[in-house]
Order: sequence, then structure tokens, then C-alpha cells
Amino acid sequence: MLKIYGAPHSRAFCVIWLANEIGIPYELIPVTFSVPNARCKEPWYLALNPNGLVPAIDDGGFVMWETAAINLYLAETYKNSLYPSKPQGRGRMLQWTFFATTEVEPPLMTLFRNRIFFPPEQRDETLAVQAEETLRAKLAILEDQLVETRFFGGDRWNMADFMVACVLCVLARLELDLTSYPRVDAWLAASLNRPAAQAARKLRE
Repeated sequence: MLKIYGAPHSRAFCVIWLANEIGIPYELIPVTFSVPNARCKEPWYLALNPNGLVPAIDDGGFVMWETAAINLYLAETYKNSLYPSKPQGRGRMLQWTFFATTEVEPPLMTLFRNRIFFPPEQRDETLAVQAEETLRAKLAILEDQLVETRFFGGDRWNMADFMVACVLCVLARLELDLTSYPRVDAWLAASLNRPAAQAARKLRE
């Protein structure tokens, strides 16, 4: 059985979500990441993920870390309707995966840390403003794509959409004004309302 190491309110949420989406039986092994009781820094876990971060997986003895890589591996290994059947579809999946993780996620996380996560005395509003400006430019690209196609995967929601949603789900906690991106806003709400995502979110409660 697939073992998922992490906490439902961490990036492990997306691995749990995908396992729910494609019907992979799994065991969730809680690994805390907040000091002073961060289990992710314990030797046994560092043997799985030397970065000391969550999530990690053990799929029948095959150990992986890095959230996006884990999800792409699982989607390909456990063939399902979300995984594109044609090379062009897989190309689009990779394109949006890399765009989300390299272009969208850095400013999004900088904004999140300096508006929500860090204690008030550690926040840098200058960095937050710069990050929001960069993020809005990236959201405009996503909005333009949803003008052209209903989904990032084309005519149906697939792994391209899943990978983008895994990054953008942080927006729900930021309560950022998305009126300039109505298609992204509606698409993200629908993505996070999928039964598999809702089941993963309930684990946070």
C-alpha cells in the first residue's frame, strides 16, 4: 500500500487529493513540520527525505519526495482518466506544471508568508506588494488561457488542471481579490469542490 508521509494541512494535501481522485489505497503517516516538534527533522524521516520537508511517499519500497514529482509519478503509474493519453496532452500537463511551480508558486508563497504565515513583526510589506504584483501578472496568463479553453487540460479537467490547482489552493487562505480573474476564480472553486479534494480537506479538521 502507498504510504504518504506528511500532514493534511501541508503540501501533502495534494498527494492525498490525487490518491483520492484516482482511487489509490494509501496509509497516511502523520509527520509534523512545525517547530519545536517537527518530526520531519528526525533521523528516520531524513532517511526518506534528506530535505527534511513534507511530503514524501513510499510506494512499495520506492521512495520519493517533491510534491509535483510525486503526483506526476502517481498519475503515470496508476493509469487513470486524468492522465493524458496523447503526447501533446502530456506536454500541456508538463507545461502548466512547470509554470505553476516555477512562475506562480514563488510569488504566491512570498505573499502568503508576509501576509498570513509569519508573525506580524516578521512580515515585510514591501516584499508582499512586489510578490502580489508578480502574482497578478501570472494570474492574468492563467485567465487568458481559460478564455481559450475551458480547462488547462483542454476540453476536460485533467492532470494539467490538478497540478495548477495544487499551487493555487493557497489563494483560498489569502482571500485575495480575484475579480480581475473571474474564470480562474470559478475554475479554482470548482476544482476545490471536487469530492476527492473535499475528502482530503476534511482530514484537516
